[in-house]
Amino acid sequence: MKKQKLSLLVLFVILILSSCNSGKKTSDEIVKDDTSAVVKGESSEVVQEEEQKIEIDVMGTVKEINKGKDGYTAKIVDETGKIFNATISIPNLKDPKQYRSVAVGEKINVKGESFASDPNNYIVVRELLK
Repeated sequence: MKKQKLSLLVLFVILILSSCNSGKKTSDEIVKDDTSAVVKGESSEVVQEEEQKIEIDVMGTVKEINKGKDGYTAKIVDETGKIFNATISIPNLKDPKQYRSVAVGEKINVKGESFASDPNNYIVVRELLK
């Protein structure tokens, strides 16, 4: 009787573990899914989308922090009053050792990619400096 219960328990655990991993996509699969939608259009659209990425360096004061799954988004206001939404996460940083939490009111310097067509000034942070 105990062997049957143990066997059922082991089978149940294996079933749960295998079903958890089957629905997950790797980052490569996600990128392929995202790019396939763009590639279906004209090839000039893909080139234009790549050209719209702008390398940007922003220094400012953190006004708001919104925590996310892999990091956080910091609303940064620079000296001219322009607002930037900087997404800061370990996977996006060139050097993961740069990752740190920041506090509201702290001055930070970030470098990353912005998109020319985005009026909301979103930045994917690649370097988090002091």
